[in-house]
Amino acid sequence: MNYYGVYHQDYIQRSGSVCDAPCISKGRMMLCAHTSATRGSLLAMAAGRLRNRRALASALDCPGDCDTARLALMAYQKWGADYPAHLEGPVVTCVMDAEADVMVLSRDRMGEQPVFYTEAGGRAAFSDHPDTLLKNAAAEPAVDAAGLRELFGLGPARTPGRTFLRDVAMLEPGCTLVMSDGRAQIRRYFAIEARPHEDDPERTVATVRALLEQAVSDVSPLNPAVMLSGGLDSTALTALLSRDRDDLQSFSVDYQDNARDFRANRFRPAMDAPYVRLAVQAFHTQHRTVVLDQQSLVSALGRAVSLRGFPGMADIDTSLLLFSRDIARYARNVVSGECGDEVFGGYPWFRGNAPMTGFPWSGSLELREWLLLPEAREMLRLREYVGDTFAARRALADPGPEYGERERRLKTMQKLCFEFFMANLQERALRMCAGAGVRVLTPLCDDRLAQYVFNVPWDMKFMDGQEKGLFRAAVKDLLPEKLLKRTKSPYPKTCSPEFARLMRQMTLRLAQDPDMPLFQIVDRRRVVELAEGDLNPADTPWYGQLMAGPQLLGYLWQVNRWMRERNIQIVC
Repeated sequence: MNYYGVYHQDYIQRSGSVCDAPCISKGRMMLCAHTSATRGSLLAMAAGRLRNRRALASALDCPGDCDTARLALMAYQKWGADYPAHLEGPVVTCVMDAEADVMVLSRDRMGEQPVFYTEAGGRAAFSDHPDTLLKNAAAEPAVDAAGLRELFGLGPARTPGRTFLRDVAMLEPGCTLVMSDGRAQIRRYFAIEARPHEDDPERTVATVRALLEQAVSDVSPLNPAVMLSGGLDSTALTALLSRDRDDLQSFSVDYQDNARDFRANRFRPAMDAPYVRLAVQAFHTQHRTVVLDQQSLVSALGRAVSLRGFPGMADIDTSLLLFSRDIARYARNVVSGECGDEVFGGYPWFRGNAPMTGFPWSGSLELREWLLLPEAREMLRLREYVGDTFAARRALADPGPEYGERERRLKTMQKLCFEFFMANLQERALRMCAGAGVRVLTPLCDDRLAQYVFNVPWDMKFMDGQEKGLFRAAVKDLLPEKLLKRTKSPYPKTCSPEFARLMRQMTLRLAQDPDMPLFQIVDRRRVVELAEGDLNPADTPWYGQLMAGPQLLGYLWQVNRWMRERNIQIVC
């Protein structure tokens, strides 16, 4: 664990068994973190990378060797509870002021670093992982009806700020939790906002290029390797990183017998391997391809649940975990093209003119409901819940009537995509990579880049009539034509029928056990019916672009594992 904190500590502390960071305390406040600082009645911690360290140190008259926790402490002394607005980069901080009875907990602007918390009765505890709060008895392992609706109606995504656990919330990106005199308040210090875009196409392309270079230059001193799929995002980042390095390491992932099993469809139009070879030749990287087998993907499902603290994306998670383990043998930091499709509009749901009727990445509500026991269907009313959640979040994301119908719809959709879909993928990237011992870096979700591109009109984002046309124009001089024009293809997943067979076996074994907690909510017979069906890996996904029948079985298996290991109690 990286950090854990308690405001108004009032129970026997067992943090030493669940948090590997040193602890400091002041009165009834405590912080455990690898980077911490103290002065007088103040405690501070920080985790992550501070982008504007030099400028902040200068503004605070802090010496050059001032660490991030010390800077956070001094920033609080100067700006009070508003200090997080002065921090830039993927960094989480907390300052506790024992004398003033104040705690300020902040999450980074784009949600690259996680913060979970529980708050009640004038007390609060927080951590980078939900399991810490359960193990320390700060929160009960309980799921109520709202959590079940999230778990089965929206999962593996979650509504911003929520988790599947009744007592555990997640601090939203760009927000602070301020505890003062025993009262909690959530304050927002940053948000992607709709603003007029006045640059012409030429200046827009030049600005995007400059912002891309700036984002890459921020991570370049860490000498990262790069995850290279041959897609536009990872290839452009490889091109930018390789300009000043002749030792850039690149890694790609593939699967046993993938050349035999792959079938092109509208979600996955082409294999990555030929494009990876082109990129390696163009940028002279030191390249390795990691080939994964199906049994390993299945065997790691439980580990993936432990790393997330929640059910996740089945083999889409485990493949990244296993991929990252190989990378960790050679590099401590790795650049990923994650978030490029959200920022530049690469997903299928950004194309076409269909009206918004729901979350396009979280479909098959009929299937989700069909799996539930009749009494659970009646109690949870998933369609109603998902519909109400969509309507409420759409209203919050709406940029206003001053935009035309199409522009307004796409801006709203992009905001929702940031909040629901990107957040899930960010969690996946961070957890799986960290679990393998490598830190993932995601320059394409730099807040300066995301804010600017968000306000570029969609006709300009789709320059030359192609998805992510603006991005392509901004890196046109860097990439060979075939790589520049490659059609969007998602993260490579296994297409093997062997994976489906293994998931079928695991699910049928699960269904034979009368004591599995999953079947308090899910209909055992229908799970068996699903497992004994076709399970075509190329079927239309029920979540995102990749999660079809075999992944649904994997998700259900992970839900059961999550409930059983944590002794989750359903309280409805």
